[in-house]
Amino acid sequence: MNPTPTLEKEAERAEDLASATLDTKSNPSPVDESLIKKWIKSIPYFPAMDYFRRKVYDSPLFDGSVRPLANRLEQWPGALLLDITNRCNAKCVWCPNPDLTNVGAMSMDVYRKIINDFGSRGGVVTFGTFGEPLMDKHMQERIEYLKRFPKIHKVEVLTNGFFLNEKIVPILLENNVGVDISLDELDRQTFEDVKKMSFDVVCENIVAFLKANSKMARPVPVNIRIKTLKTVEETMEQELFKIIASHDCSIVLNSIDDNIISNWAGKLDKDTFIKEYEISTKNKTRYTHKRFNQTNVAPCTQLWKWMVVYWDGSVVLCCADMFSQTTVGDLKTHSITEIWNSPKMKKYRDQMVKRQRFDIALCQDCDIHLSWHNLKEYYDDNGKFLSDRKFIMG
Repeated sequence: MNPTPTLEKEAERAEDLASATLDTKSNPSPVDESLIKKWIKSIPYFPAMDYFRRKVYDSPLFDGSVRPLANRLEQWPGALLLDITNRCNAKCVWCPNPDLTNVGAMSMDVYRKIINDFGSRGGVVTFGTFGEPLMDKHMQERIEYLKRFPKIHKVEVLTNGFFLNEKIVPILLENNVGVDISLDELDRQTFEDVKKMSFDVVCENIVAFLKANSKMARPVPVNIRIKTLKTVEETMEQELFKIIASHDCSIVLNSIDDNIISNWAGKLDKDTFIKEYEISTKNKTRYTHKRFNQTNVAPCTQLWKWMVVYWDGSVVLCCADMFSQTTVGDLKTHSITEIWNSPKMKKYRDQMVKRQRFDIALCQDCDIHLSWHNLKEYYDDNGKFLSDRKFIMG
């Protein structure tokens, strides 16, 4: 498969469209926002200022402003993060997934039990976190089953794009499933070196999907995540980037450094990875965002934001628990309410509120940790998912 001719034609059209978008001040593109954020973060002393801002805001002094929202979210999870399979065709060098031994896919019986329960009160359903959900042979059946539950008002899928093909795309579009694509590298050789899968397949799939989505009367929300070993400027010159930027989607673009790669709660040897791939560590200070995450003792958003369900039906503490180290219940035998309000969950939340995060083994070396004040980025004061937010993942 060779998408080069198609890409060249699309890139010619996209370059004009992207340029036009960049010049439209009244409607800045995701690229504009990325560049603005990059410029702001490059201002001298910005990391230190942001560090102290977070340190003050995440102190107990401001807990009262988020406590009412947290209380509401303790009654029912606003979102269900379903790891319907932890199998993944990609072997990304920054992901510990290839080290998993307990792999599988959620049975439809377990899935239906969970959705029957969640659908009674509803919320957001997200497919995928530890594996590639579009590998699942029941994906179409799972999506169509959700139609029975109008209170499930938002559905999204996190995918690497390899299986985003002509078979599944119509299902996603017809059922208004938001698509969050973890694309990463846009240079073919670098992509295949670090992700260990075909760039051409992913490239063709994404271009075809974006074109199909643009023809819909009601396009689905699309987000594309790009983290690259190259510079932002180099990535923006890639043909695929120009095509993506010409379509209606949000783009998260970052050059890989010590602050971008996560350690997956200590499961990834981040220092070795950075050394092996000669990643820049010039900003590796105590002010670095992820370094602060490792020391921040404020309550973590994860214990209120959503319920994370492993492929076997067990509920794990958070989306960093790829190896299912800290289970808090089993949805095969218990209800969502029983687990969400279980003594285990209450104990973990109580430890967090008391700023005893490091008493929880899983949390001791986690750099994904974010303060519970970030719940306001996802939910309104009544615990309803913000209507103007495209995705709950991220």
